[in-house]
Amino acid sequence: MEQKVPAVSMDRVSLSPYESHVAQRLQYVVAQVMTSHAGAPEADVARVLAERLRGLGVNPDLREVHQIAESIARMPKS
Repeated sequence: MEQKVPAVSMDRVSLSPYESHVAQRLQYVVAQVMTSHAGAPEADVARVLAERLRGLGVNPDLREVHQIAESIARMPKS
């Protein structure tokens, strides 16, 4: 069973401007890491995700980072 990367809701009605901006940054970083680290070990992917999110001013939830990292690690190498 293939797991997908958890979706980030971009519903403008329910998100404050701050939450919307954080969601956009998260999507941007996930897209970058998916192309560069697909199939890499989960620990490496989680480290890169956390570093890049912190670099953009987002304090990532470690549980969410590990869920996303697990999905990216399971992707085939490009």
